[in-house]
Amino acid sequence: MDAKLMEELRSAKKIAVVRAWNLPISRKNSVHVARAIKYLPLNKAKKYLEDVITKRRSIPFFRYCRDIPHRKDLNGPIKFGRYPEKVAKYFLRLLNSLEKNAQYLGLNTNKLIIIHAAVHKGTTVWGRIRMRTVRRKRTHVEIVAMEIEQYDPEKRYSRKALKRLVGDVLKEWSQKLSAR
Repeated sequence: MDAKLMEELRSAKKIAVVRAWNLPISRKNSVHVARAIKYLPLNKAKKYLEDVITKRRSIPFFRYCRDIPHRKDLNGPIKFGRYPEKVAKYFLRLLNSLEKNAQYLGLNTNKLIIIHAAVHKGTTVWGRIRMRTVRRKRTHVEIVAMEIEQYDPEKRYSRKALKRLVGDVLKEWSQKLSAR
């Protein structure tokens, strides 16, 4: 996303942001979870992650999918999937924090849609186990949600429709920014 647009939305109190550094979770699994929750409403994303934790729904793996079995619940073009429970628990904790941040800013949490989810490699930490050293997993995560006025929580939207809705709102804001 454009930094100026992000700063404009933040100053207008239209977005809620949550960041976490050096989480002890797998970066590869986090990439897939972030892609799975992007462009989902906050409530649906939380429900989806709860289903992943209880192993009712799986996360589609589009990359790093060697030796990963097919899942019956995946109907899209990607049939490979897993249940990354630890990653889902951390992401669920971050989504709860994101909801609290949005409430603090005065945003309507029923109209929040996740517009940005980024995962980056964290710092390398070397742990010691007896005589040898082991590289520990660390991951940075950033999630941004925006209140979309046109979104109706009662209607059913496809992910493409939500992406188009978010794109239209962001385009409108960027035009306002460029008009100044």
